[in-house]
Parts: sequence; C-alpha cells; structure tokens
Amino acid sequence: MKTLLRIDSSLRLKNSCSRNAGDNFVQAWKKLNPGGSINIREVGASHIPHLEQGVLEKFYTAGDTSDCLKLSDQLIAELFGCDEILITVPTYNFGIPSSLKAYFDLVLRTGKTFRYDEDKAIGLLQNKKTYIFSAKGEPKSAIPNLVEMHLQQILNFIGIREIYYYSLEGTDDKESVKQQLNRQKELFTNILNK
Repeated sequence: MKTLLRIDSSLRLKNSCSRNAGDNFVQAWKKLNPGGSINIREVGASHIPHLEQGVLEKFYTAGDTSDCLKLSDQLIAELFGCDEILITVPTYNFGIPSSLKAYFDLVLRTGKTFRYDEDKAIGLLQNKKTYIFSAKGEPKSAIPNLVEMHLQQILNFIGIREIYYYSLEGTDDKESVKQQLNRQKELFTNILNK
C-alpha cells in the first residue's frame, strides 16, 4: 500500500491553480492506489516558522531532542514515511513561496536527510517519486522556470532524483488554464501507469 505526501504551498485556499492541478492528480492517484493513504502537509495557509539561529544550532548538536526540533523531526519523518511526494507550488516574485522555503530549511539537515562522505553530500531520501505542479501568471516565455530549478536542486540534494514537472502558465487566462489542466491529466495518468 503506497503513501502519498501532498505538500501545498499556495496562499490561496480557493481558486488556486496549483492546488486545482494537485486535486486532479490526487483523483488519478487514488484510482490507481485504492488502498493507498494520503498525508497532507499544508505550508501555504498554515504557518511554518522561518529558520532561527537557535534551531539551526540545534541541528548540529548530536542526539538533541529539544522541543525546538520537534517540527523539523516531524517534517522529516513524513518524508521518510511516504513513497511518493506531490508538491503544489505557485510562483511568487519569480520564486517559491517563503513558506515552502521555510519548510525545506527545516527539512535539510545533516545526518537526517543528507550526510557528507568526505567532501561529497549524499542524499538519504532514495527511491521516491516526486510530482511538482507549478503555476505562474505570465505566459510561457524563454525565461527558465526558476521554481522548478530551485526545487530540483533541493530534492536532488536530499537524494530524490525521479521528478516529474507539470507547469501551468498564463494563469490569468482561465480558458487556457482549463485546457492546460486537461492536457496535464493525460500526461500524469501516463506517468502514474508506469
């Protein structure tokens, strides 16, 4: 039985293109995994604290079990406890939302999600598929998708290599978004059937 961890990062609880795309994905995922479970980590509308000096210092204290590490430990446990990850992410000012950055700041920990072997970082989250649904207001352009590039670098660093991207562009045009969502359904249904 598979477990999907869904991470939503849009500030919008309604009329969010990235959340809508994620909802479509979850429907298809449930059909293929009828006994599977879905854990939801809400970072867009729920407060994830930004990394503070005291917490960062505790990251490097071996065996520390203080309260300030509880959320970090919980987020990391959710990642290790799932088989697949779904991240829905809007583009805010050319990047990921600060709440999603705060999430990853609490997740990237030496000895927990990565380790160093001499001078090389080794990611500890192996064999997990990740699906990223990003959305941005501007139409398709020659500018690289910085959201996807940023997330790929983070995920690769912690050992996640199998990543599938679905980008909604020009989200101000509702008819275009509807067409893009329909095309995405076909694409991720094919990926899920692999």
